Amino acid sequence: MNFLSQLASLGWHWIAAPLAALAFGVLLFLTGIGHLFRRRLGRASAHLVVGAPLALAGTVASFLGLNVQSYSRLAYEAPVATVRVQLVDKAQSLYDVTVTRADANALPQVCRLQGDEWDISARVQKWQPWANVLGLDATYTLDQMTNRYFTAERGNGKLITACDIAGPPPAIDAYVPKSWLFWLFDHAFVEQRRFGSASFMPLADGAEYRVVMTQSGLNAEPANDAAKAAGQ
Repeated sequence: MNFLSQLASLGWHWIAAPLAALAFGVLLFLTGIGHLFRRRLGRASAHLVVGAPLALAGTVASFLGLNVQSYSRLAYEAPVATVRVQLVDKAQSLYDVTVTRADANALPQVCRLQGDEWDISARVQKWQPWANVLGLDATYTLDQMTNRYFTAERGNGKLITACDIAGPPPAIDAYVPKSWLFWLFDHAFVEQRRFGSASFMPLADGAEYRVVMTQSGLNAEPANDAAKAAGQ
């Protein structure tokens, strides 16, 4: 994919075209002023009459383009993991939950959970809207896979079953302390906030789910008929 097609796929044509019109309008307006000082009233009038509205229209259209582009980025979804469920012991409500990460080449990880639902959590960094417009999407680090019950009453006194799915720390952590990175984010005015995010779905034999990261956090959705039936 070439550079122009990449810009088009990102929606930058909504911004580039109005900016070009704005630049051309400003150029016409400035040349019109130049003609006015030289007492070329005919050329000055033509350039001013065309340049001023064109510059104004380009400005308005550029802001509208940024708005459209922001909606495009805010609707962005990236795959996080595939979750598959296999029944182990129905009487004990035991399931093997296989998590296949989309952000690493690690082998699938099997977690044995007891309960009614699985719950996947992550630590999320959300960026400022202007950074989303430029293509910087929400980032995350997976944390845990844990169990849940349909009601708090049903879960009282039951075991908490969980496993760590964080994976190895980023390579940069070996060279740059996290406190330095957080200080840089805070002073670059790029990061909006850091928060924990989780999504949960029913435990059902043979169910498969797709977990995605949105600009607002984790989301999970059924990926086969068994998962869809479990959620009804």
